[in-house]
Amino acid sequence: MPDVAPRYHPKLLALIAALDDDAQPIAETCRRAGDAAERLGLSRPSYVHVRRIVLAERAANRRRKELREPLVDLAVTAFAGGSPDIRRVLDDPR
Repeated sequence: MPDVAPRYHPKLLALIAALDDDAQPIAETCRRAGDAAERLGLSRPSYVHVRRIVLAERAANRRRKELREPLVDLAVTAFAGGSPDIRRVLDDPR
């Protein structure tokens, strides 16, 4: 009998994040995560829960990328011998 509103094991949450591919539908991530859960002896996650987890993870990845890009630009300019205008970097709305 399936669990009711199970608390997912941290390993399963990590697997969902690792198995997700932006180029694939969330349903594919759900199938992969379910197969992995069964192999680990864990409850299969529901599509609704996987979708919520994947959407949150994708949003977090986008935010990390948005924060990282100006810093990478700054580092590249600095290592290339230029002197970046720090005020411009800090004011960049990205």
